Amino acid sequence: MSGEMTQISDNKAAWLLAEQAPVMEVGTGPIPIPEENEVVIKVAYAAVNPADWKIQDNAPFKLPYPFILGIDISGTVVQLGSGVTRFKIGQRVIGHCDSLLTHNVTHSGFQLYTICREILISAIPDTLALSSAVVLPLSISTAATGLFKILRLPLPSIDPKPAGKTILVWGGSSSVGSAAIQLAVAAGLTVATTAGAHNQAYVQSLGATHFFDHKDSGVVEAIAKVLRPGDVIFDAISNATSQKAAAALLSRVGGGKLPVVLYPPLPTEYENVEPMFVNGLDPGLVDLELGDAIWRKYIPQALAAGKLQAKPDPLILEGGLEKVQEGINILRKGVSAKKIVIEIAKEG
Repeated sequence: MSGEMTQISDNKAAWLLAEQAPVMEVGTGPIPIPEENEVVIKVAYAAVNPADWKIQDNAPFKLPYPFILGIDISGTVVQLGSGVTRFKIGQRVIGHCDSLLTHNVTHSGFQLYTICREILISAIPDTLALSSAVVLPLSISTAATGLFKILRLPLPSIDPKPAGKTILVWGGSSSVGSAAIQLAVAAGLTVATTAGAHNQAYVQSLGATHFFDHKDSGVVEAIAKVLRPGDVIFDAISNATSQKAAAALLSRVGGGKLPVVLYPPLPTEYENVEPMFVNGLDPGLVDLELGDAIWRKYIPQALAAGKLQAKPDPLILEGGLEKVQEGINILRKGVSAKKIVIEIAKEG
């Protein structure tokens, strides 16, 4: 597992050269130099997220162009910054890249070598393929922020105690929804979730007890029958339809905070409901205690114990960085219970 640090003399990246540029250009990437508590990772796989195509089409915030996108990566540790104690050269890991907030492109995922903060990296067991593990980082960080920072649920455990309440995860077959179901179960909650009928078995395999077809015209009334005062809701879709339904249901069980993944949250007619945007980078940049609890403790333990599944399954595009734009285009059209994953470099 351990070995000599790799000397990096060149790098390649998929660049977004200008705001709303329709096609990414593959070219020379920045040379990563790790600072304190940072790790350089040779990227084997990078996953595509909705943020990637939304930023390419019409970024909701300013970025310094040319820019490199990419949030989820898996690969091998090749360099360690000072103060790093949890990882060794050659170790197989997943990482959550933070460049959307830091604007530092050495911390972006769509390149051969990237830098991640130690607090946003987890080792993975040898039995888990890098191509599968890469689906987890952003979805886990986002779900954890909504569940444990906004909703203040008990932290997850591989042997949880019953919490005595139910959570509705709207959109359980999405990446964030898949993570939210698993983390909520690990926090001891009973999970109700919505998805398409064809994904019922999938969300139940993640631990959901109650399933509701989101296309059913009576879905809100059906869900209301299993929720009780004090129960909570996480909207992992956050379009106008889901936010309206989630807010109506939450208001009926007493109101409270409603985690949503779309920025800015849509206003609601219910005075006792407070929609709150979930910042997936909170565990690495703001709430370091949460980052430690999730990334240092829970993820490696749960993966090793088989308590955390790397879901949804990857839809892998081979061919390197030149395939990043194709992956973004596929996701823009929509996928169900899959995550688009780009093979950046061959393993080994």
